Amino acid sequence: SVNKLDMLHSGALTKAASGKVARKPKSTGTDGLAGKIVCSGGMPLIFVGTEVAPWSKTGGLGDVLGGLPPALAARGHRVMTIAPRYDQYKDGWDTCVVIQIRVGDQIETARYFHCYKRGVDRVFVDHP
Repeated sequence: SVNKLDMLHSGALTKAASGKVARKPKSTGTDGLAGKIVCSGGMPLIFVGTEVAPWSKTGGLGDVLGGLPPALAARGHRVMTIAPRYDQYKDGWDTCVVIQIRVGDQIETARYFHCYKRGVDRVFVDHP
């Protein structure tokens, strides 16, 4: 089944997924590479982690999810990160998407918050 978050991003992801992928001919240089794969239309990329800088960071993972996605977006890719919402992030707005998930005998509720910074969709999952 398709949820509301899927519907929010399906148009953009469909456009990004329609990019052509082509293989360049074998390299004859001294770099030792047999060839490169070039994606002319960008690729949809989603990074899921427990932390993302500058919102939450305790180690290197937060730095990676804070820096790599904007660099990939600058190269033409459609990039999204998903991480827990640990605090009231002033730049994350409530998407009004609420989901309920059955975990064992209980129903758990989660909300999605979103912000768009440096070419990257940042999604935060709030589970009180």
